Amino acid sequence: MKKPKEQKEAYELLERGIAAARAERKEEAEELLRQALALNPDSERAWLWLSAVVDGIEAQRECLQHVVRINPSNPFARSGLSFLGHLREGYEYLAARAPWMAGLEDDRVPIDRLPAQQCPRCRQRNPGWAYICNRCGAPLQPIDVRKVAQQELRSARRPSLARPWVGAAILDPDLAFAPEIALASPLRSVMSIALGAVALTLIRWMGTLLLALFSPGGLTFAMVNLLSVAFVNDLVRLLAWALVVWIGLGIITEGIARSRGGVAPARVHYYLVAVAISGWMPIAGILSVVGWVVPLLVPQVLQTWAMAAVGGVLFLYAVALLIQAVRTAHRLPPGREGAVIGLLLLAFVGLYALLVAIVPPTWREVLLTVVRLIMLPMEVGG
Repeated sequence: MKKPKEQKEAYELLERGIAAARAERKEEAEELLRQALALNPDSERAWLWLSAVVDGIEAQRECLQHVVRINPSNPFARSGLSFLGHLREGYEYLAARAPWMAGLEDDRVPIDRLPAQQCPRCRQRNPGWAYICNRCGAPLQPIDVRKVAQQELRSARRPSLARPWVGAAILDPDLAFAPEIALASPLRSVMSIALGAVALTLIRWMGTLLLALFSPGGLTFAMVNLLSVAFVNDLVRLLAWALVVWIGLGIITEGIARSRGGVAPARVHYYLVAVAISGWMPIAGILSVVGWVVPLLVPQVLQTWAMAAVGGVLFLYAVALLIQAVRTAHRLPPGREGAVIGLLLLAFVGLYALLVAIVPPTWREVLLTVVRLIMLPMEVGG
């Protein structure tokens, strides 16, 4: 049985989602409705409204099927399934208008009560909701092509990581994490981390080229070839380490969030952790390069001091991003989970430093690989 607090929160999320859907803020509506369904998976209204804001016919059909499973007599869901089932190839974009929602909770005529339409070309009688004649394909209702094109363009831009990376750079959770909830999936999680690894390795590669250019021997063609090989090797190793860290951080932070009452689906939690890692890596690359260059330009600054400062900033930045990701995924208010995450990461850093100090030299080299792949120039020796 659901707690009154959860019921109230689910209701508020649902109402906010419906309001966003009515205002045609589809991304915001989808995010809010999915959060409401995470608290109340059997909400007939939430699934029905979600069918009006998700992208793609299959996603819409899945939402409507959920409605029918909850309430087999729901006329809007049945009309929607019929509409999707009768769409001719090439006219799938009409589903974005979700015509089966007509008449829901307002004064319009419901879709299943619309009078039949007669095709002006072939005189075929078609359902009242039809936009295209089932026999000859002639248009039955006017279509706002400009609006449809704008929706398609917005949809095409959604998968980009530019927005969450900018949000992560300025520590803005509403920009970095909130819009990504609706896109959560295991594949996108891995792809986010992979793109972050590419960005970090590319920045290190460019920084190493810059150092070589101003070194006494200068930049040679042979060095460029060696750096190209190092780029591929470092990228593969960094990606492997990043995936391991992602799973570990995901498990730890999910346990903390659940203990605080978090109810987000695992795919959402792990995806936002992946976004945090992905957004952290380009900043790590940039700050590391700054840590190399500043001692060269300002001889009074020791290299060890510069790298220590960079390491401290990156640690605090990682803690801040993880806290924002967890709170956004589970809609947690500010609380002690931030301190717990920070202390756990500090403990792991301390354990890592201890292991580096006490393990045999062979193992020490393996452990230090992580630091080299993030904070040090690429090795181009033979």
